[in-house]
Amino acid sequence: MAARRRGLESVADMARSMGVVLAVVALVVLITIRTKGEAIRTVDVVGMYSQAKIGGTPFPLVRPVGLSAQWRPTSVYFNPPEATGVRGVSLWHIGYVTPLDQYAGMEQSNGSAPDALSAAMTSPEPVGSTEVAGGSWQQFSGDSGKRRALVRTAGAVTVVVDGTATWTELEELAGSLSAT
Repeated sequence: MAARRRGLESVADMARSMGVVLAVVALVVLITIRTKGEAIRTVDVVGMYSQAKIGGTPFPLVRPVGLSAQWRPTSVYFNPPEATGVRGVSLWHIGYVTPLDQYAGMEQSNGSAPDALSAAMTSPEPVGSTEVAGGSWQQFSGDSGKRRALVRTAGAVTVVVDGTATWTELEELAGSLSAT
């Protein structure tokens, strides 16, 4: 059988080659494509809250109570002083995807308020204050206006509610916080 000379491929040969390439591309796309409605992995806030309380905390922990199922908790942890690296300072954190698909989180710490706020955002600037559930919260904006935070200090404990969420969503999260 004689070898075919280059340049004499037929249209059918090119179509077959193109079909193989398109099949490989389609397979790669099907493996890697993610749909907008992809499920978000949620975490057990109540379980971690109970574990942290059993382990002993230097201040009464708060957690959100009564948020709708549209608030999806995606991260939760308690860091005792050994984990924070600051003598005597603990940190309690819960992060959510909000009903408007933004991020909102709360951090509670017995560290200084400026340190707690700086851990949540870059270059925080005060922008006002608001009343939430009978308490006064300071409002801050940071990260070139991309993030917002509500900050409240009671005694030696500071709570920061922050994220890319709207002020309304941040206020909803702050208003849901309870030590029960």
